[in-house]
Amino acid sequence: MGNNFKNMIFIANMGEDTISALNLINMHEVYKIRLNKGLLYKVKKPTLGPHHMMLDYNKKYLYITNCHNGSISIVDLIQNKVIDDICVGSCPSHMVICKKNKSIYVSNADSNSISAISLENRTLLAQIPVGRMPHDIKLSRDHQKLYVTNVGSNTLTIIDTLKNDVDQSIYVNPNPYHITLNKEGNLIFVVNTSFSRRRGGSITVLDSKDMKILDRIRVGKMPVEAILGKDESVLYITDAELNAVHVLNIKEKKLIDRVYVGRMPGSIEKDEKNQYLFVGNMQDNSITIITLQNLKCLKNIPVGIEPSGIICI
Repeated sequence: MGNNFKNMIFIANMGEDTISALNLINMHEVYKIRLNKGLLYKVKKPTLGPHHMMLDYNKKYLYITNCHNGSISIVDLIQNKVIDDICVGSCPSHMVICKKNKSIYVSNADSNSISAISLENRTLLAQIPVGRMPHDIKLSRDHQKLYVTNVGSNTLTIIDTLKNDVDQSIYVNPNPYHITLNKEGNLIFVVNTSFSRRRGGSITVLDSKDMKILDRIRVGKMPVEAILGKDESVLYITDAELNAVHVLNIKEKKLIDRVYVGRMPGSIEKDEKNQYLFVGNMQDNSITIITLQNLKCLKNIPVGIEPSGIICI
């Protein structure tokens, strides 16, 4: 099929150890990539638990964190098969590729650490201790800093990628889960989820220059992940408790819309043309497509069990 993946999105199915490939023209799943090798694919209980994905620069290799077995799988998208596995820490969640030092950084939720992996030879460079239950990680615009949310210690850790060492950790309100940055890189938005219906969730806004908290905006019941709109005036936030996507006006600090999707939405992504939002519904085993022009649900597409990470090509 060559390496032309235009109008394709890939979904990590945590509950069945597969990657779904969806065609946006026909709006359906066209094939699946099995991550288990040999006879392991016949095992009903997932042994890998693919959670998050990222592409290499050439869009040939897909990297997947496997939260059940402490590894990263590397899939060749031309061959549609796993070509290598890298051991990291316990329960790896999210990862990023740092161009500055040619490294992959992986958050290990059960090891309370960040693994630094060489992108060239796929060997471990460092294990960096952070807070409790690190989950999401994002790089600064210049790739000199790595931001880590520590769900268990309610902190954000900043790592110096030149030294592969912790620069500082700051308190950012309870249960910091996911992070997103604006294009300029001067603002950091942290999604603080909630495990209590009474308390609800929030968005913590920080200035990346001095790492000062600028604002805390209460939102929803159990916010999970957020993505900025095209003009960066709004945040689209999934809420696993309310089965919805909140639309938050950042300047006015208030919700201006809410789009109901499937059950237990978590991951959220948008295409490069800013036409659609894609939401993974973990209890419905589906992807909801929302048109950004009018914020309407266009279609629910069945995928694998417990869709987690989403990547648009």
